[in-house]
Amino acid sequence: MSNPADLTRLSYAQLRELLQQTETALAEKRAEELKVLVDGYAKKLAAGGFSVQEGIEALRPYLPAKFAKPGSSASTTRAAKYANPENVEQTWGGIGKQPAWFRDQLAKGRAREDMLLP
Repeated sequence: MSNPADLTRLSYAQLRELLQQTETALAEKRAEELKVLVDGYAKKLAAGGFSVQEGIEALRPYLPAKFAKPGSSASTTRAAKYANPENVEQTWGGIGKQPAWFRDQLAKGRAREDMLLP
């Protein structure tokens, strides 16, 4: 391995090339080590009688909140709480501005409790 004194003798272009080579080697080594860890984890799960999916679910508490639920992201809304009885694909989480279908159902005399999801 080079020491800092050796690096001072390199030109800017040589240092850039060395940096590129180092970043490539670092990325390759990271991927290699991650694969070894994941393979070992998968084998331990199988030996314990668990599926990889069960292992992934068990890791969810360790994920940042925005990734903790399947399909979630920073921009997703909370889980649906209400559904339109006339079109169950239209849902609302109960927070924020009421969607038009929800207001329409209330105007027709339907109670909010009637639109609660089970």
